[in-house]
Amino acid sequence: MVLVALVAYVAIVVAMMTGESVARAAAVGDVANNTPWVLPSMPPKCAAQQITTGNVGGCVISDYGTPDSKGWGTPPFPYSAPGSERLAGWKWLGWSYNKSEALTAWEGAMTVNAVAFGRIRKEQLRAPQESFYLFRGFLGEIQDAGYRINDAMAYNFRCTSNTRKDCSGLDARSLSFHSWGLAVDINVVANPEVRYYPDPAVGGSACATPMKTDLPQWVVQTAEKWGLLWGGYGWNGGCATPSANKSSILRDPMHFEFRGTPEQAVAIARFNGVSIDDPTIVTNATGKNVSRVFGDDRFGSAAAAAAFWSTANTVFVANGNSFPDSLAAGVAAAGLNVPLLLVTQTTVPEATKAQLTRLKPKSIVVAGGPASVSDDVLSQLRSITRVRPTRLAGDDRYVTAEMLTRAAWFNGKSSTVWVASGRDFQDPLIASAAAARYGQPFVLVDGQGTLNPVQRDLLTTLGVSNVNLVAAPGTIAPTMLADLSGLGAVTSYQAWDVAERSASVWSSLPHSTDIALATSLNFPDALSAVPFSKRGSGAPLLLVPGSCVPSVTFSTITRLASSNVTLFGGPAALAAPVETLSLC
Repeated sequence: MVLVALVAYVAIVVAMMTGESVARAAAVGDVANNTPWVLPSMPPKCAAQQITTGNVGGCVISDYGTPDSKGWGTPPFPYSAPGSERLAGWKWLGWSYNKSEALTAWEGAMTVNAVAFGRIRKEQLRAPQESFYLFRGFLGEIQDAGYRINDAMAYNFRCTSNTRKDCSGLDARSLSFHSWGLAVDINVVANPEVRYYPDPAVGGSACATPMKTDLPQWVVQTAEKWGLLWGGYGWNGGCATPSANKSSILRDPMHFEFRGTPEQAVAIARFNGVSIDDPTIVTNATGKNVSRVFGDDRFGSAAAAAAFWSTANTVFVANGNSFPDSLAAGVAAAGLNVPLLLVTQTTVPEATKAQLTRLKPKSIVVAGGPASVSDDVLSQLRSITRVRPTRLAGDDRYVTAEMLTRAAWFNGKSSTVWVASGRDFQDPLIASAAAARYGQPFVLVDGQGTLNPVQRDLLTTLGVSNVNLVAAPGTIAPTMLADLSGLGAVTSYQAWDVAERSASVWSSLPHSTDIALATSLNFPDALSAVPFSKRGSGAPLLLVPGSCVPSVTFSTITRLASSNVTLFGGPAALAAPVETLSLC
């Protein structure tokens, strides 16, 4: 009962999360004039230099290339070929395929608003991190300026509205920009998609027929400042002006979409004042943006990773010199989107103190008993923050890991769990990074034993029916495998090479703009990187030797179309050839 009460307390405390950091500048145009813009004229097309700098107010980005050709990833599709039967794992809701099993990885790569803003509910806005900044900025600014949003929808996995939305008989070319999270519809009833024709009473062009909309010009101008193209100008060529000669025109005034690349979205967001974490970035010969997150030592590197959080209601703390009690702390922190800081058994390093002072946490969760993190360290933490730390510790590393998982998954369910043996640190780091990125729980086991009662109870409570087992050959005994197989289907990632095992857990991930690298030779840098892997649209973690990049790692970066590579650790941990992605 004491354990249950403690875990419940920790879960309640750590659930208090902070929101994303997005600039709140001002809407543009005449915000006092709310007359609906029923006969719009389209601005000129943005020049390449404007898009590169992010200064796109007063022009439109209207490139018609498909999102997958611009680096937004290739989504799954519900049909293998036009006219075929719908594939397994897809559920049509009548308006979208959202939350279908086949979309788990695709949707898991997107960013959602952690807090409500205006009339946009918590987690209502879902989009890739780069485009999320644009839609968040646009919707926030027009609400601040007085435009009332009654409904809004960004991500919506379906085909275009002028085809069969369930995609039956179609191919991926018919997917809506909503399927990538690259479009948002607002106030649907007041701004319907309608095909307009010339007014029969006066004739002329369809472009001269007023459309039904409640959008004033300044709302559209604000959208264009954020790089968004308005559907009110019309599709299939559009109406550049009301006098343009069109026999009919399909106008979609509810709809705003982004037609640029992820890099262009970031440039526009930055120009408009969005606070985006931007360590020193170097573009190497491969065309990747490579950055480092590191400090003077392992404690400084963990502090540098924590700097990606502007604030945090909760911080996890673990021993940076001993891996057993620390292995599950990173994924528990990731599950709650909070940072992990490192201490020694007896001291709080200066870099850790500085981050605690900056983050101002309201709760601190310490992984492990006094043998791992002394009571004196807890007193130091309390002195620094004026917060009484909560210790999660069991009789051994496995019970401690079980307690951390329960805290992160309090009252939660998951059909899939990631499992690794705690006799070494490499496999738990690989498994915990995958668990963090996919949003699934992690369980540490004694590979040469059997499931203990608390682990069995945890797995039963979670409702597990699929076990993803990361295990170097020979590290899992038949008795443990039999126990895990009794829970459901077991998928093993068991290549001899650690880099290959690390890459294999991302085989089902279709795309990731960001990716992280850490050394496979020690645990602290990778441990600190695990919570980072859940930030924004996500950054899968790959372990490398430290002196070069294995071909399987480079192939994974290429397949995922990753443009941003973050190295966790200084040159002593990851040498210069890793920074240039030089092959082993």
